[in-house]
Amino acid sequence: MVMSKIGKSVAKKITTAFDNLESSMFGGKLEKAKLVVYKDPEIKSKIKEIEFFINPHTVQVTKEVQVKDDPASQGTPEKKFGQTHPVCLKLGEIWFDTYDTRESVRKKYINDIESLLDYLPNTHHLPTVVFAWGQWHGTGKIPANYKFYVTKVTVDYTLFLPDATPVRAKVDLSLEQIMLRKEENAQRPKESPDHAKLYTVKKGDTLQGIATAEYDDPREWRRIAKTNNIDDPLELRPGMKLLVPPILK
Repeated sequence: MVMSKIGKSVAKKITTAFDNLESSMFGGKLEKAKLVVYKDPEIKSKIKEIEFFINPHTVQVTKEVQVKDDPASQGTPEKKFGQTHPVCLKLGEIWFDTYDTRESVRKKYINDIESLLDYLPNTHHLPTVVFAWGQWHGTGKIPANYKFYVTKVTVDYTLFLPDATPVRAKVDLSLEQIMLRKEENAQRPKESPDHAKLYTVKKGDTLQGIATAEYDDPREWRRIAKTNNIDDPLELRPGMKLLVPPILK
C-alpha cells in the first residue's frame, strides 16, 4: 500500500515535470488534450473523458472534396462540386507511462482507448468522440459538427517490467468525422446548378440522363422538358441546345 502511494506520487511528479517543460518552452498554461466520449452522435449523453498522459506530438487533418466532370462543357471538361467528404484526423505519438507506479499501462489507459472501437450495448453505432484541446479550434469552442468515430488504434508497447507487464506505450489514433443525415442533406443543394446553363445534346443523351448529370436526380427531366417546350422526350437530336434551369432555393 505504501509503495503504491509512493509510486503514484512519483508518477504525478513526472507528469507535472513534462507539463512544466512544455509550458516553459512555449509560455502560458499547458492545456491537456482529451477525448470526450458520448453515447450518441447528437452528443447529448456523455460517458467519460479520456485525458492524454502527454499531448499528441502531431495532429494530421485530412479534408477532401469530390468533384465531377461537367458533361455540358465543351473541350476540356469543367469540374463541378460533388460533395465534401468527412474530415479525418490522425493523432500521432500519444505517450502513456506507468513505469513508476508499476501498473499495467494497458489496463490503466489503453483498454479505455481500444474500447472506442467497440459497439455500445443496445445501439447500432460506435461511441462518439470529440477531440478537445485548448485553443486547437482557434476560439476555445468546439464546432458542433466536429465529432468523430475512432476508426483505428495503433499501439506500440515500448517498455516492460521483468514479469512482462507493459508500462509504456505510444498510441496513434485515426478518427473520421460523423456526418448525420441532416448534415449530409444540407450539402445537397450545392450539387445542383444555381444558374441556368446551355447544354448541347450528344448522341445517346436522354432527358433523364441529362437531369441526373445536372441535378443528381433523373426525376427532374420534366423541369428541362418544360423549360424547352419538349412534349416528347424522344424528340432529342444530337446538336440541339437545351436550357438547363436552376433549382431555385
